[in-house]
Amino acid sequence: MSELSRLAVVVVSYGDPALLERHTTQVAAALRPAQIVVVDNHSTDANRDAVRALCDREGWTGVFPGTNTGFGAGCNLGAAAALAEGAEVLLFLNPDATIDAESAVRLMAAVDAEPLLLAGPTVLGAGGEVTSAGLDLDLDTGMMRPWRRRAEHPEAETLPWVTGACFAVTRELWERLSGFDERYFLYWEDVDLCAQVQALGGRVAVIDGATAIHSGGGTQRAEGSRAKSPAYYYFNIRNRALFARTWLSRERQRAWRRGAFGAAYEILMRGGRRQLLHPVRPVSAVLRGLRGGRRARPVRVLESARELRATTNPYIVQLVETLDRRDDTEVLLFGFARAIVGRYDVFHVHWPELLLTSARTPLRRLARRLLTTAFIIRLRLTGTPVVRTWHNLVRPDGLSRWDDRLLDALERRTRHVIRLTDQTAPPLDVPTSTIVHAHYRDWFEPVIEALTETVGPVETVERRVLYFGLIKPYKGVEQLLEAVADSPEADLDVRLVGSPSDPALADQVRAAVAADARVSADLTYADDATLAAEIAAATLVVLPYKAMHNSGALLLALSLDTPVLAPDNEVNRRLAEEVGEGWLHLFEGTLTIEDLERALKAVTANPPGGRPDLSAREWPESASLHAAAFRAALLP
Repeated sequence: MSELSRLAVVVVSYGDPALLERHTTQVAAALRPAQIVVVDNHSTDANRDAVRALCDREGWTGVFPGTNTGFGAGCNLGAAAALAEGAEVLLFLNPDATIDAESAVRLMAAVDAEPLLLAGPTVLGAGGEVTSAGLDLDLDTGMMRPWRRRAEHPEAETLPWVTGACFAVTRELWERLSGFDERYFLYWEDVDLCAQVQALGGRVAVIDGATAIHSGGGTQRAEGSRAKSPAYYYFNIRNRALFARTWLSRERQRAWRRGAFGAAYEILMRGGRRQLLHPVRPVSAVLRGLRGGRRARPVRVLESARELRATTNPYIVQLVETLDRRDDTEVLLFGFARAIVGRYDVFHVHWPELLLTSARTPLRRLARRLLTTAFIIRLRLTGTPVVRTWHNLVRPDGLSRWDDRLLDALERRTRHVIRLTDQTAPPLDVPTSTIVHAHYRDWFEPVIEALTETVGPVETVERRVLYFGLIKPYKGVEQLLEAVADSPEADLDVRLVGSPSDPALADQVRAAVAADARVSADLTYADDATLAAEIAAATLVVLPYKAMHNSGALLLALSLDTPVLAPDNEVNRRLAEEVGEGWLHLFEGTLTIEDLERALKAVTANPPGGRPDLSAREWPESASLHAAAFRAALLP
């Protein structure tokens, strides 16, 4: 059936990839040559690796967001990938569902003939029973009824909809829609999508002769169990209210609110009465769903950053500002009074030790510890989740036993971890999102413009090697100076810019400057204009770290279009592939003069063209993934 070449099947997976192996491979074989797009909403690294391997083996298009974006957002990502590869018809299919070629062709023919049609099949259970053949949502009561019962309610005003487990749309319709509304995360997004279609003047239909088999429960409960997951109860109850706020008049919203407890009980009973023998989790999810349904405001996030100053890390500033521009997130900056008695939903922390160690006097450090103790007690009493962005693999030296106990307590409150690379392995057994470090181009663009207007374009200094950033023992500046000193014949211009972390390091740098005319240094705090000028003047930025995991300095240099020499590891090898040939050069072990000469020769003889490719590191996408992580931390 050559018409299937116009079709893309979009499957959103979460959790065990066995469903894909069991069902989607069968679909791919039946619908060949249709394109298969699998979106893996991250659950664990092991599952992610298994889905990657399956996509590679089967020749499927894999989409791998850094976090669990939710079903609707996952479908939107998959649809974007499918349309980018030329699909003309999209077939959305659950990973625990199958469809045969004849049924797929019937759906395609229906939407081709009526481009604003959202077409679904009759959905059968594993035993052949009809589980869904179209549903009506009663807009007065919020009750759901199958289409076959329409004659029993001839006067009811209803919204027809079909299940999101399997449906087809044309490219034209999808591009006119706004896609799935990502606020729903899970459940009711298919009802909302059908409302969108009909608001556009389109239609929803179940196509005669088209069937799909949905094993049911594969994505919402353990096999063989009737009880549903807490997420099933929470989102069905919460999203019922969200749909009402989005689509219904105030009078109908009030009617739905009056029926909220009855609807919540009906949803809970879908999991059977036996679950009430252990009622804490299901009942808690129901109560949270009812509370979440009443809340129309954005998620309120308390960031660990205090007031944003000129010296605040630009990564933090850009994240806070980009998050604050979103409709679904409200950002609050940290203060102990707000942290202990204020109202917020999530606490997001980057370097938790700074809660304790940023005070300089013993009395202030004691006050910080007492306030942090009160703050953690508040988090525990209110059940407020912590989201931790994991920057450093180990805690810094010099912490007291009290400090360690407080940090341990904060980790016990952590419900979600954000990491900057897939290679980071946080020691906490909680859901994890990978959100790559976004670039600094937007931040430095006005700085460079002002610099150019003031002093003109900065000329690159031939064979200048620049190190910039805090000068700390683990960053290898001593090795850089030793390599240069041991090679007096090397024609180099070595420049160090940044504040040393202790007087001994400062003295060592000053001694090197005094002893070698090729070495110069500015050991004061470098503002943005200074950094931009120094990086622009360098032929090569060198980061001679003894070990590197995540480096904002590396990304800053690339953002300002200057090649970098950095340690060879898996993270940097992947980054080198990402940004393009010639931008990131690697050295093994301890930095040597040969490493410097090799990198300088490469960037001089074959300078990289264009700009580094940082398109995967845009701030709006980063903020979107952060917002999804915050929402995930609030899940039951």
